[in-house]
Amino acid sequence: MTTTGVEATVHPGGILKSLSINESALRHPNLATLILDAVDQATSQANYRIQHLLGTIDPALLGLPTPPTPDDTTPTTWRTQ
Repeated sequence: MTTTGVEATVHPGGILKSLSINESALRHPNLATLILDAVDQATSQANYRIQHLLGTIDPALLGLPTPPTPDDTTPTTWRTQ
């Protein structure tokens, strides 16, 4: 995944495979943020692809993170009491 001169490739689960930073990105004042954003985006895509391939198999059986459910991402203040 490329984000403004930073390219990250990860395996499912977020294990970094490669990281490339071009010269223009080295001058960016928030280089660390660019790197983290690229890794986050690449991780999200890798996890989505593997979950799509697994279908109904539980990713936890392979040591992969399980996708969040709507209940996991809904703030408790929005929930019906």
